[in-house]
Amino acid sequence: MKKILISQQPWETRVAIADKNHLQNVYFWTPNTNNLERCFFKGIVTKVLPGIQTAFVDIGQEKAGFLHISEIDRDMALKRFGENFDADGEAEPVEKAPRRTPPDISKILQENQPLLVQVSKEPINEKGAKLTTCFTLPGRFIVLMPTIARIGISKKIESREERARLREMVFNLLPSGMGAIIRTCCEEREQKEIENDVKFLVNSWNLIQKQFNAAAPGAKIFEDIELPFQAVRDHLD
Repeated sequence: MKKILISQQPWETRVAIADKNHLQNVYFWTPNTNNLERCFFKGIVTKVLPGIQTAFVDIGQEKAGFLHISEIDRDMALKRFGENFDADGEAEPVEKAPRRTPPDISKILQENQPLLVQVSKEPINEKGAKLTTCFTLPGRFIVLMPTIARIGISKKIESREERARLREMVFNLLPSGMGAIIRTCCEEREQKEIENDVKFLVNSWNLIQKQFNAAAPGAKIFEDIELPFQAVRDHLD
């Protein structure tokens, strides 16, 4: 049996996850903790380093975040990679792009470019936050991938019929161009429950895009729910 133990005090919140009386995870949060993971920022590209295929992005923190080419959304990369930039920064289409050209981050990102990014890993020591543009928004039953049109499903859902039912249902509920990961707790759920989850996450994504356009450079524009609710959402099955 899985247990979720939550101790919430004014100075600290602690969450422990146990399964069959064996401790699995422990999480801590304090009011002065600056948690960045899963947060969305309006970043500004400050430096592009083709040698290590990495860009540094100012997200309004003490240290710039870093974005490796492997963390750039494929569709965005292909769109930008198929362009050249002239001296004035205007985009010009490539007439004859070489086949199997290796990715070049300097063809995708430019310095001083505003960029929507999500923190995938907290800063560690002297290293800034790890960033991604392969966005995810976790919900109760699915994890929305607003820019990746692919549907995955938890391996713990074993029934072929149930997997097919859920895959088709979620596919029909998602707007065009979006994808999702179907979570284990989605098994045997009614369509209305999953539909409400999809609507909530899609509305959150629309809000993120709207706030990105209005936000100042380096601003945090979206963050995840508080730790106790994260624990219930992510671990209750």
